[in-house]
Amino acid sequence: MEKRINKKGLVFSYDKIADVLYMSIGKPQQGIDQEIDKGIFVRLDMEHKKTCGLMIMDFEKRFSNTQTKPLQVGIENITYAL
Repeated sequence: MEKRINKKGLVFSYDKIADVLYMSIGKPQQGIDQEIDKGIFVRLDMEHKKTCGLMIMDFEKRFSNTQTKPLQVGIENITYAL
């Protein structure tokens, strides 16, 4: 089952069966996914040279433990290659 919440231009969608969290900046769109850490992907809009989303695999598994460290994702140094 998928749930969507739209707040301040961010769209969150969670697929419980696949245990994947999707986040898009604005309306979900196509792009190229670049893995920035194991199971964490940034979606890149190559036409406009900007980040347009994020996907975290095994989301519940990663964050179900209250002792888990916060996830820090730096996306400012992403390389856009044509």
